Amino acid sequence: MEQKEIQDFLARMEKEKGIKMLYACETGSRAWGFPSPDSDYDIRFIYMHERDWYLRLHESKDTIECMEGDLDITGWELRKCLLLLKRSNAPLIERFQSPIVYFQEPGVVEDFGKLINSYYSPIAVFYHHYSLGSKIWEEIRDLSKFKLKSFFYLVRSLLSCNWITHDPTVLPMTIHGLFKYAEAGIPEKLQELIALKATVSEGYRHHWDYALHSWIQQCFAQLEAARNSLPVNDTNMDALNTYFLQMVNRPC
Repeated sequence: MEQKEIQDFLARMEKEKGIKMLYACETGSRAWGFPSPDSDYDIRFIYMHERDWYLRLHESKDTIECMEGDLDITGWELRKCLLLLKRSNAPLIERFQSPIVYFQEPGVVEDFGKLINSYYSPIAVFYHHYSLGSKIWEEIRDLSKFKLKSFFYLVRSLLSCNWITHDPTVLPMTIHGLFKYAEAGIPEKLQELIALKATVSEGYRHHWDYALHSWIQQCFAQLEAARNSLPVNDTNMDALNTYFLQMVNRPC
């Protein structure tokens, strides 16, 4: 699907829902760097309403979801995003590292970039990826063959955790960016499987490589030892409140 088709679809959704779209990007395997030919387009966007919507007493829906063909679209309302950012929500943070951006309101990426740098908590992002990786490992480690999609979700989580134990900066979104702190020889093995995944369907199952299986076990042992020494970010909400009021009160 062409990028223009996706942008046109998002523009129609914006008009139909009566919202203001602030940012839209690709997530999932296409953005992470290991798509299959039949991978969906995992599109995520941030939106806001007009000022009066925020002055109502009753709570209103803060998520928009749409599935149509190959499009898997989810939007989060601005206030929801800012509250998630206070908790250093990993999926939200990574969206602003996406290499595939469909729309951005002028200034929004820069503003969120500053907020992310202020509220990024290595330990919160670490535990997101560690939990996800552990769950997938439990599911596939004893299988003779596994889905490459599950494998790469696991590997990306491990590489993310490994980055966090080496580097205090916001981790990159793509798996290739996460290779920076990987053990020698591992990126080359992973690249071979990335190339294979680009030619097979999502349902394809692959036999375990002993070296990769051992590397994953070693990663978990190292991360288990390192996870309790990571820093916590307890920045207050002042900057988030200021930005929220600035956005809500700006002229339409």
